[in-house]
Amino acid sequence: VLATSVVIMMFSMSRLTLAGTPAPTRRVFSDISVYSKHCHASYPNLVDFMLISKRSTGTRDSQLLTFKAVEDHNFGSLTIPQGVKLPLHDTGKVKSYSPVNLPTASKAGTMELLVKPYSPVPGGGFGHHLCSLEVGDVQPLIIKPDRVVHGSTVTAGRWGFVNLIGGGTGIAPLVQIARAQLEEGGSVRVLSVNKGDDVLMQEELDGMAEEHGERFKVRYLDTSREGRGDAKLAREALHLEGDDFQVFVCGQDGFVDHWAGGIERDENNKKVQGRVRGGQGGRKT
Repeated sequence: VLATSVVIMMFSMSRLTLAGTPAPTRRVFSDISVYSKHCHASYPNLVDFMLISKRSTGTRDSQLLTFKAVEDHNFGSLTIPQGVKLPLHDTGKVKSYSPVNLPTASKAGTMELLVKPYSPVPGGGFGHHLCSLEVGDVQPLIIKPDRVVHGSTVTAGRWGFVNLIGGGTGIAPLVQIARAQLEEGGSVRVLSVNKGDDVLMQEELDGMAEEHGERFKVRYLDTSREGRGDAKLAREALHLEGDDFQVFVCGQDGFVDHWAGGIERDENNKKVQGRVRGGQGGRKT
């Protein structure tokens, strides 16, 4: 038995108390009502964030963007994972992003987003838009509500071991979970799946492994040389013994389907874990 359950991660901050922000140079979109019109709702958690730094991660143009709220905000208790949504005013669509850091744990009170600047396509262009921002630009973002995992918003420290399987940029919310789990004294196992040398967040993952020793271990899978991976690899890379563990999977739909089974929609049209199969097949949900 590999897992008692598998949690599919879609991309997700709940508390920020940020003060002393320098004056922004420009606001990317001047009319917040545009978002309400095109995103089909009036978002009370639409907040202005200023880009205060950006740097390349060294892997296929991906960038680490650091944002800070322009005004003081308090969005309730901190739960992990957390996230924001980016609405594109000219498409009527939104895309979720997860900070890779713990926002309220940062002395600077900042939020870091891992973003890849994919070329704009009809109905898309989210990554391209974010990576085109300049330092000092202000971008409105929607704060997502707390995520409930098996009946509770508490994730960090809830299990002795947390196992994380991430594909590409799917590693972003998992890094946030890993940092929170380690902060609570728990242990983490990571299976980072990438194609070729494009290993996102490798410096951060290796740093956590060096700092935390036996409590944090990471296994990298290069699909161009080793294939997509299977249950045997999962048993080798993850901690799947006993009952005090959880498995989180995050990536594109095909990746999640391979490792955990297909994503389904509930009665509210929200994405949920379907029947567990794939790399975790035969487990209970």
